[in-house]
Amino acid sequence: MRSEREAAVTGDGHKPDILEVAPESAADAVSAPAPAAAPEDGMGRELGAILDEALDRMERRVVGDERPIPLPWSNVSAALGGGLWGGTLVTLIGDTGSGKTQWALQLSVHAAEYGAPVCYVGPDSGVDQIAARLLALKSGQKWSDLYAGRSDKETLDTLRMGYAQAMKALPFHIIGRSARRDQPHDVRGTAEWMRRKYPEEKPGTRPFLMVLDFVQIASGLSRDDTKEMMVRTAHEAHQAAKDFGGVVLLVSTTLRETRADGDETIGIHRDRRQPAKLGRGNPARLVMGGNEEGEVERESDTVIVLAQESWRGASHPRNWTKVWCAVAKHRAGQRAWCALRFNGSWFEMDLDSTVPAVGEVGGAEEEDRPGREEE
Repeated sequence: MRSEREAAVTGDGHKPDILEVAPESAADAVSAPAPAAAPEDGMGRELGAILDEALDRMERRVVGDERPIPLPWSNVSAALGGGLWGGTLVTLIGDTGSGKTQWALQLSVHAAEYGAPVCYVGPDSGVDQIAARLLALKSGQKWSDLYAGRSDKETLDTLRMGYAQAMKALPFHIIGRSARRDQPHDVRGTAEWMRRKYPEEKPGTRPFLMVLDFVQIASGLSRDDTKEMMVRTAHEAHQAAKDFGGVVLLVSTTLRETRADGDETIGIHRDRRQPAKLGRGNPARLVMGGNEEGEVERESDTVIVLAQESWRGASHPRNWTKVWCAVAKHRAGQRAWCALRFNGSWFEMDLDSTVPAVGEVGGAEEEDRPGREEE
């Protein structure tokens, strides 16, 4: 069995139950320590205080007291400066079927195995599907077979006594919610609940990961309702991540785009899925599109795009799909192409693909950028 699917006990010995369903609202719990007070309206913060905070953070990172949340793919981790740093909003986008939900769940399990607390927010009707997906990640089974009962009792006994028992040691929680415009998810309340449950002795020493899977949550909503909910949630999530020292991963729906010639396509444009283009040039072109996603991307510190590509040549791994994990925006570093492959249950690095080194993605296709990102 592959080592990356082996469960591990968290480093600090903390063993909360996996799949603990957190409250829809965290208002019933004891108040967490409040973030630093904001300056009065119209009044800026003194430069001295800002410099002191920044230098303290730099020192914590230099000595290793503050570390990023690790990813299960070393090439993606390297592109992101070692992992996902606390206080940031990360948006994951891609075409339907590119594996966004499974990518997010694999990241979540890996982070929890390394001791990072995780809260996964998905649809209340899909909690059992999430359980099947998690067990598939660890066992190598197809999650759809597990969910639909296309397995046998021996397999389920192995899952129950082996993988499930080990996974119960992880600091992993799930919130099930419904997609209702009049009841948006309380992102800040959940972030506060996570920080209260997993306090840190010093700022930045234990970042948590909160995943908001809008691919699942927003199914059934209208286009306008989805856009409104995502933009509002992205702003709130960014602020909550900064105030409580967590990482918020927003798994974005890919909305219908209208091109200049009036042709409508779903998700990433066809001309941005051409094999000759993927893995080359500036990955920022993958997020060209309508205003629906632009506001969310501008709010994000990092934007990651999953884009599938057909294998070239006669020889290719069976049951695997080539997927480019493109870092299309990264405020703290360079853009990059990261080669992965996906078998429907988990991702792994594609060691056979040659990509430019991190930071060497500009050049002739720089003009493909829809506009300069916030520096």
